[in-house]
Amino acid sequence: RATRTTDQGPITRPRLLRPRMTGGFFYVLEEDNATRLLATAPPPWGQTIPSLPAGGGFQMTHWRHLVPVLIHRLARHSGRTRQLSAASCCVVASPPFGSIAAGRDCNRADWERLCPGKPIVAMDGPDADGKRDSLCAPLWRRCRENGPRDAIVRVSGSPPGLVDIDGTRSLCRRLDVPYLGHARLPLAAARPAERTTRIAYAGAVWGHLDSEAMGFNAWRRAIRDECRRQHDKDSNSCKWSWVSMRGSGAPAALTLYAASTFCLQPPGDTISRSGIVDAVTLGCIPVFFHPQQRELWTDHWRAAEASVLFDWTPAAWAEGAPQPLVKDPAVYAARAAAMMAELIAMPAERVAALREAVARAAPALVYAASEGGGQAGGTRGASADAVDHLVARMRALRLEPSTEEQARYEQQLARRAADRVAHKARRAEHSAWLATRNDTLGKRGKERSPKAKRLERRPKG
Repeated sequence: RATRTTDQGPITRPRLLRPRMTGGFFYVLEEDNATRLLATAPPPWGQTIPSLPAGGGFQMTHWRHLVPVLIHRLARHSGRTRQLSAASCCVVASPPFGSIAAGRDCNRADWERLCPGKPIVAMDGPDADGKRDSLCAPLWRRCRENGPRDAIVRVSGSPPGLVDIDGTRSLCRRLDVPYLGHARLPLAAARPAERTTRIAYAGAVWGHLDSEAMGFNAWRRAIRDECRRQHDKDSNSCKWSWVSMRGSGAPAALTLYAASTFCLQPPGDTISRSGIVDAVTLGCIPVFFHPQQRELWTDHWRAAEASVLFDWTPAAWAEGAPQPLVKDPAVYAARAAAMMAELIAMPAERVAALREAVARAAPALVYAASEGGGQAGGTRGASADAVDHLVARMRALRLEPSTEEQARYEQQLARRAADRVAHKARRAEHSAWLATRNDTLGKRGKERSPKAKRLERRPKG
């Protein structure tokens, strides 16, 4: 276990476990209807993307389909046991977000009755941090009540961190997994000999309601505008491709990533993006703008070794507070220009080291179509993929949390408490500044407004 020091104190990062396939230990709870349906049906992988030379290795899989993919793979994994008595934990699917049955079916009593005395690993959804993606809402109440001693362990592609800053969602006992990307095998090592584009940005700057509310669209607009300026000077310096939340434009974005050295990954509705996974699996170095992005999926990769971070948070709010308050793209224009200048001028030796780290990280972020498919060829014994790494963490689960798990939970809790204090203090300062500014602008507006002058000259009575 390695420890690094931040403004919030020392953070101990978990060691990456080497997946060991040594027999079945988890039981897929097919007695649960939702779990049985997902275990027996093929997941919605989507159409193959023909523009990438991957032999079917990239598909139009939507990031929201994480749970069907996880349950399908786990039901066919060598770590599964068919005997409940031989299992050390059980696997269950949470009802899909928005389903009528979610409130009723997401019930700990049913799961614990079917799997008594064991941890229950709930495949809970792609993102626990979106305002509209509360996942299995009744489980949040359990977190407040039980903390790390809860029998239910939640699995999602992004932990609560931004939306939940005021504490409406408590920290749960959880296992984080990568976002579901488009790759079924990593092409990071099979990248083109020469990358023709230096910097790529694929994303939208509108239509993301949470991103607009939290100020991240301002970052995106500043990045897009600077990319256009760089492109006007040199067409190979930066290229931009539009991608929607529904996945429209993904083939063009992936093709751009495959030809680019750096792929910009500003936060959207949350700090997680499937584009991070897509970039790494295509050998493109991800560029982050929020420090918490480097803390994503720490059980699967070392983001600090395989990415570049430009921390834009001090320009938006007090350092360490999770949500931005300044939503004007002009505030970030100079930062965008400096960021791209640094990426363009980065020495070749540094770029080569980052690309090697990206190639090493890629297999553990891929959701292969079958076990052993974390590497081209999909043969057994190939590089472990994201599901294999999840299984390795599940193997260590017990009903009572280990000392390591308990310490990690307490560390997360302390970090969240510090974030909440910093955010509330900065928000109060910002509200006071806004009130003063609006009062000043209001007085100036009355002095200069022709309408106000006409009203003053109008006879009274």
